[in-house]
Amino acid sequence: MGEISAGALNLLWLVGLKGIAALERGENLQDEHQKPAPGDSASRECTADLCATEPQGKMQQFEDTNQLLQEKLNELNFELKSARETSQRQDLTIQSLNEALKSKESETEELYHVIEGQNETMAKLQDMLHRSQLGQLQMSESAPSSQEQQVALLDLQNTLFSTQLEVQKLKRAQRQKEHQLVEAKRAAQLLETTVHEEEQQKEATWKHNQELRAVVQQLQAELQDKAQQIQAMEWEKCRELQAQEQRVQCLSQHLARKEQLLQESRELLQCQQSLGRSSAAMDAMLEKLQQRVSDRDAALERAVDEKFCALEEKEQELQQLRLSIKERGGDLERLRNVLSSNEATIHSLESLLKAKTLELEQMSATCENLRWLKEEIEAKSCSRQKEQEGIIQQLQTCLHDRNKEVEELTATLLCKLGPGQSEVAEELCLRLQRKEKMLQELLSDRNRQAMEHDAEIRELLQAMSTKEQWSKATTEKMVHALAERNCELQLLRQHVLRKKPVGIQATGTSLLKQDKQQPVQEILQRACGAAALAGPQQEDNSCLTEGASAAELEKDLANAKEELELMAKKERESRRELAALQSVVATQEEELQVQASDIESLTRTIQIKEDLIKDLQMQLVDPEEIPAVERLTQEVLVLREKVAVAESRGQEATGNRRQQLLLMLEGLVAERNRLNEALQAERQLYSSLVKFHTHPDSTARDCTLQVELEGVQELRGQLEEALGRSLERLSRLETQGPIGGGEQERVRVLPQHAF
Repeated sequence: MGEISAGALNLLWLVGLKGIAALERGENLQDEHQKPAPGDSASRECTADLCATEPQGKMQQFEDTNQLLQEKLNELNFELKSARETSQRQDLTIQSLNEALKSKESETEELYHVIEGQNETMAKLQDMLHRSQLGQLQMSESAPSSQEQQVALLDLQNTLFSTQLEVQKLKRAQRQKEHQLVEAKRAAQLLETTVHEEEQQKEATWKHNQELRAVVQQLQAELQDKAQQIQAMEWEKCRELQAQEQRVQCLSQHLARKEQLLQESRELLQCQQSLGRSSAAMDAMLEKLQQRVSDRDAALERAVDEKFCALEEKEQELQQLRLSIKERGGDLERLRNVLSSNEATIHSLESLLKAKTLELEQMSATCENLRWLKEEIEAKSCSRQKEQEGIIQQLQTCLHDRNKEVEELTATLLCKLGPGQSEVAEELCLRLQRKEKMLQELLSDRNRQAMEHDAEIRELLQAMSTKEQWSKATTEKMVHALAERNCELQLLRQHVLRKKPVGIQATGTSLLKQDKQQPVQEILQRACGAAALAGPQQEDNSCLTEGASAAELEKDLANAKEELELMAKKERESRRELAALQSVVATQEEELQVQASDIESLTRTIQIKEDLIKDLQMQLVDPEEIPAVERLTQEVLVLREKVAVAESRGQEATGNRRQQLLLMLEGLVAERNRLNEALQAERQLYSSLVKFHTHPDSTARDCTLQVELEGVQELRGQLEEALGRSLERLSRLETQGPIGGGEQERVRVLPQHAF
């Protein structure tokens, strides 16, 4: 019995050990089936984090860069449009000014022809008067009927001359109206072209706005899709964490069961040693062992059922993982398409940047041209100033000489006049003194205005130099900003090229995981006989891999955050630079407006100066505006003729004096021509300044045209007044009696210089 009981105990012990081994094997199977789960979860987390962080960072970077570049493009396009509009307006104003100049030149030519014809008629009439006076001297004893006939003939000639003048006035008025109609038609055509261009620009801007809206809507839809994807990834991560926690709890429960089994086996061994050979105790032990074996068999069956359920769940999870991998592959393809589109936009933006650099070079060339023009203008202004100073000196010398001659003539007249004519001479002297004072005041005013004009020109030149410096600084800043943007684009390209192989590696790892997860069941079935100590080692390895992947992800996130901060700083700097450039542009526009107003004021002052110079010329030349001097000259000439008749010796002196007077008149005419040339040169200079520095608007153009028309009308009025004076002079010559040869020569010479 002792031997049998010992054999039975050994058998029961072996059966218990086999049951314990089977339970441990089942638990190991569960552990091994559940232990790859942390590795799978770590791989999932790594792939999810990589797929979530890398595309998000790339998309944010590309969106930021695209927004910046689009803003720059919009600003540059706006500047180009404004520059084109200004250039078109300048071209239109230049065309209108050229047409106005052509019309004015034609009108001036016509007026010169009219003046030449009038001078010819005046010369003919003077010849007729001279002949009639000679005939009257010769035929003074003839009948009064012939004199009446001659007077009637002269009246008829005067009426014919007046009718011819009226006809010419009517023709000129008709031509003026025709010119005005042509100019109005041209202005209407220009307005139509501008309206058509503005409509085209509006349509283009409307289309561009629609395109931008469509792009914005697409971007919003893409952002919403990405946000939904990120939310789904976060939900998946939460589920995986919950599953991991459940698995940890199951493992802890299995460990507790194993510890209970070990304690029971120890108790059995102790009981076996203590009881020894007692049969009753052995029977009780056998019953207990049988109950435990039955309990273990039931536990084994339950464990097998649980294993099959777990395997089915794993298969379902594998299918879900495959579907999620396919979806992620589609997302990666979409991201690749987005990256390709972003690269295309980057290339287009680079081409636009190149075009903008070319435009900047053109602007620099225009700045150099403006400098050259400024230097030319300075040289011309210096030469004109010198010429004006020389002319003023010549006029002053001429006035001084003339004053001396007038004093000599007055002295001779006072010596030769009788007692009753001294009062008349004193009145003439007083009038001459008043005229001299007026001339001196006019000359002083003209000198003062010339000095003011020089100061204004210097101020304008200084303003132009400052503007050129500002333009240089702005161009340099723009070039520096463009260089920085090119460097940023190159860095972005390098970053994109670096990130592309990372995405390819991620897809490769996902495919390898799919291939590895297919034979998981076979590996689990073959690993049923593995030792229980392999479980904790695998858990430690999985924890280490999870920690390494988490550290890598944190590093990537930190790098992405740093890059985003750098991009935000660069955006702020670019915005500040743009604000500074906008302020500089606004200041330049204000300065240009101020310069335009200064130029308008200068043109007005020039017109005033021209009118003053014309008045001076008319006063120096026109005999009607200086009656005292003319009367003195007439009386002096009459006296000289009488002295020449009485004294033959005084003929040489009178001839010399006539030659001196003729030379003086010729000098005055030459000086007047020089003044006219200088004024024309000043007009051309200021017209060029206005073309280069004013902003051409419709109102400014209308004002300039009105001013020019008023100037032409004033010239016409002056010419008509001169013609009326010539007619009055002819009537006076007819009414006056026969005058000596000296007075006739004076009448012949003066009409040539009357205009």
